[in-house]
Amino acid sequence: MRPLSRSSSCLAAGVASTALLTLLLTVPYSFGVGTTSYSIAEYLWVSWTTNPDMQHGFLVLPAVAYLAYQKRKGLLELPRAGTALPGLAALACGVLLFWAGSQADVTTIGLVSLMLVVVGLVWFTLGWRALLVLSFPIGFFIFAIPLPGLDTMVAFPLRMLMSRISAFVLNLLGVPVILQGTGLLSAPDALMGLPAGKKFSVDVADPCSGIRSLFALMMVSALYAHFTLVGWWKKWILFLCSAPLAIAGNLVRILALTLGTVAFGAEFAIGKNALTEPSWFHMGAGYLVFAVALGGMIGIGWLLNGGAVGIAARLRTLAGRSGPRPQQPPPPANNAAGPPSRTGKRQDIY
Repeated sequence: MRPLSRSSSCLAAGVASTALLTLLLTVPYSFGVGTTSYSIAEYLWVSWTTNPDMQHGFLVLPAVAYLAYQKRKGLLELPRAGTALPGLAALACGVLLFWAGSQADVTTIGLVSLMLVVVGLVWFTLGWRALLVLSFPIGFFIFAIPLPGLDTMVAFPLRMLMSRISAFVLNLLGVPVILQGTGLLSAPDALMGLPAGKKFSVDVADPCSGIRSLFALMMVSALYAHFTLVGWWKKWILFLCSAPLAIAGNLVRILALTLGTVAFGAEFAIGKNALTEPSWFHMGAGYLVFAVALGGMIGIGWLLNGGAVGIAARLRTLAGRSGPRPQQPPPPANNAAGPPSRTGKRQDIY
């Protein structure tokens, strides 16, 4: 029997993977907190549409498909590989984990098992080299997985951190602030008889913690690093910078809201209710997070791509121009002079 070509093997693997994943995504999986079972696909849809922290999940699947499509040439150029038994073992473990999560009524286990199923399918049908080529598209799917409890565990520490940094920066700017929990209160003014919080009172709530921008910026930074940087260490540096960039962008937002409250009042800067009736200024300040963070991400990527070397070379050039210039040696004596004449003067030879 004539063996399949590489392109036919990739097509067969894609069809098998799509069929198996469709089956696993659509079968009733878990009862959750109610009495009606739902599938993994339904769970993802509800999470992406109702959870503000997971609204970027809609972009993950198209991004994964495009990333995998970009690798098509590299897959076709790989040498043919025999049946990979470790891949079959990984596939079996993924299916078993999917069943265990269904019996335990834990949807997160089912989502993680799907990634293991994909790993086993690629490894078994196309070989470990193909798995290395597709490692980033497969790993990128993790941004689509809602992680229950993670937002709660991360949001409150972020609230505390943002409130402390904001209070420090405001006091540094000359705006006296008292930190009370996660609230920023104006300091009391004894001369004017104003108690604490009379001029302004801003609370760093969960939406202001930066948790939403953090997850989205991590996804964007991973994509940006993948397409613009060469070298795994550069990509990891830019990806790890997404957290401090999200904090920096959120700090600018909180400062804008606080200073807007001081200058124009709470109703103008915050709104009648920060959660249900925010003002246009409050909504517009949210875009500052992404403007600052994306600008910082592009700047760090430029530095990692050689911008830092160019700056260093430019500084060395400027330092050389502004430094003391070396003294020029005196011009050499005229060695073309002829023998002295009878009058004692040397005659020039032309």
